[in-house]
Amino acid sequence: MSTPGSVTLTPATISEADDAFGGLAVDGYAILENVLTPEQVARVREELGPHLDTTDPGRNDFEGLSTRRVCALLAKSRVFDDIVSHSRVLPILERILGAGCLLSAATAINIGPGETAQAMHYDEAFYRMPKPRAPFGVATMWAITDFTADNGATRLIPGSHMWPDERQTADEPWITAEMKAGSVLLYTGTLVHSGGANATERARLGLSIIYCKPWVRPQETMTLSVKPEMVAQTPERVRRLLGYDIVEKCLGHVNGMHPDHLLNGV
Repeated sequence: MSTPGSVTLTPATISEADDAFGGLAVDGYAILENVLTPEQVARVREELGPHLDTTDPGRNDFEGLSTRRVCALLAKSRVFDDIVSHSRVLPILERILGAGCLLSAATAINIGPGETAQAMHYDEAFYRMPKPRAPFGVATMWAITDFTADNGATRLIPGSHMWPDERQTADEPWITAEMKAGSVLLYTGTLVHSGGANATERARLGLSIIYCKPWVRPQETMTLSVKPEMVAQTPERVRRLLGYDIVEKCLGHVNGMHPDHLLNGV
């Protein structure tokens, strides 16, 4: 029997989930191939196009002076509903974060030609809890274009999710997460990584969708980023990821009631 709100695995995906879970535990990352169909990838590109065209590049080297980011994806298009709750990905995250896990951030990252490599970092540094420790979150990077060593594919240091805080990254070897469009990279919030440099003439487009444990404060305030009338259009599992849920008996209530009641009549 599955946990309420969780995604039930089929026999065909149990082995894949086990392998990915093992990769996250040992190396801090895993890659799933051919998760999105070419049609889904094309739809994402189509929906993001107008937003990327009207978004300014980053403000500093870390954000990327030739990189454009579109935040609050679930407020932009319903095409992202099936991605954030994908049946091949979400069960893996639930094994680490619990069935009540939340969506922490949902951002499209378009690394433009000439972009330099981002500084190595790990996503959970701002939680100010010393490493090594279990992650509070797991990130997914969805390839909407092919990710290559030349166009800005994610760089990562396998095993760095278990490093102590004082360990430096300057002389540590890293690898490049090359993958075809439609694939997805999963990595823990404690893994050292960065966006790569883009030495090509075409942009590298990916979706950075991050999840966290139900008691951790998300990076994006989803209840404000996605208006209630938009939330009311989403599937139940997506609403739960956005925070419209009660976990651990009392976390997430509104005046003692389930937050779903706010959507009645919206």
